[in-house]
Amino acid sequence: MTASKQSRPRGSGRGQRVTIADIASRAGVTSAAVSLAVNGRPGVSDATRQRIMAIAEELQWEPSPAARALAGAPVLTVGMVLARPAEVLGNEAFFGAFVAGLQEVLSAHDYALQMKIVESPEAEIDTFRRWFSQRRVDGVVVVDLRRDDPRVRALEELDQPALVVGGPGHHGALPAVYVDDAHATRLLVDHLAEIGHRRIARVAGDEEFLHTIQRDTAFQERCAHAGVQGVLQGAGFGAQGAEVATAQLLSRDDAPTAIVFDSDEMALAGSHVLAEAGLSIPGDVAVASYEDSPLARTHRPPITALGRSAVEYGRVSAARLLGVIAERRERGGASPGPAESAPEVPAIVPELLIRGSTRPDDGV
Repeated sequence: MTASKQSRPRGSGRGQRVTIADIASRAGVTSAAVSLAVNGRPGVSDATRQRIMAIAEELQWEPSPAARALAGAPVLTVGMVLARPAEVLGNEAFFGAFVAGLQEVLSAHDYALQMKIVESPEAEIDTFRRWFSQRRVDGVVVVDLRRDDPRVRALEELDQPALVVGGPGHHGALPAVYVDDAHATRLLVDHLAEIGHRRIARVAGDEEFLHTIQRDTAFQERCAHAGVQGVLQGAGFGAQGAEVATAQLLSRDDAPTAIVFDSDEMALAGSHVLAEAGLSIPGDVAVASYEDSPLARTHRPPITALGRSAVEYGRVSAARLLGVIAERRERGGASPGPAESAPEVPAIVPELLIRGSTRPDDGV
C-alpha cells in the first residue's frame, strides 16, 4: 500500500463525513481513546491527546450533535418556545431586537438558538420535556411570563438549566432576569402628571402576561398617588386592537388628554386614529409608549418612550443562561441546593426619553 493511500482517511471523499474511526485509524489508537481525547476526558496521555487533536484538526473533523448528546457532552444549543401568533411576533420590534441580542452572545460562544412557535403554554412544556429528554438543548429561555405560570413549575421538576425572562417575582426557584415594569410605569405617569394631564389612559397589551398585570397595577397606584384619573383600556397586542381601544377612549365623555401605549406599534396605530379624528399630538392628546424604536423616533411628532435596549436585554439574558449552564456542568450535572438558588437580576434600568408627542415646546 502506498503512503498516500495509507494517509487517506475513510470518509474523506466528497460529501462524506470524517468520523472518530477515521481519526483513530490515522492516530493508531482505538475509537474509545479518540472519544476520550476530543471530549476532554481523562484516560489518555497528554501526548496522545495532542496527537489526536492535531489529526482531528487536520482532517477538519466536526463532532456530531447526536453523538455529543449520547456522550453527555454539551450540544451547544439553547431553546426558546413561543406561544404567540407569528403575525404578532413579526411586527414586534422589541422582540426582534431581543432575539438579536440573545443570538449575538450565543453565537460568540458557538451556541445556536433553536426556536419554536406553539399554540399554548402546555405545548411549550411538552416541547421543553422532549428537547431535554432527547438532549437537543443545553438550556432554555422562558419569555412571556404569566401569573402562576405552569412552565415554571414544570421546569423546576425537569431540573434542567432554564432562565426566566420577566418579573420581578413569579420565577420560582429558577434564575431570572427582568426589567422593572413598575418603575417604568411610574416614570411615564409622573411625567404626564407633571406637565398638567389629569385624565391619563393606558392602552394595555395581553392581560394574560405578567408584565401587563404589573404595569396595570403600577399605573392605577401611581395615578392615585399623583391625584389624576387613570383609565385602563385593554387592547391585546397589535395595531388593530390599539386602534379600537383608542377609538373607544375618544368616545368617552371624559376622554383622556394623554394615552400611554404598551408598544411602539400600538402607539403608532393609536396616533393614526387621533389624526383621523382631527386631534393634534400633543396639543389635544399626548402620546407615550413603553417601547422605543426607529419608527417611534421618526414619527412626527417623535413619540415619548422608555429607553430600555431590547438588544442589551437579550445579551444579558444569553450571558446569564450560559452562566447557569456552565455552573451546572461544573457540578457534574447536579442542580444547586436550596441555599444556592440563583436570584433574579435586573437586566437594564428604563430611562424616559421625552419627545415631541408629550412636549408642545419640542419644536418638531
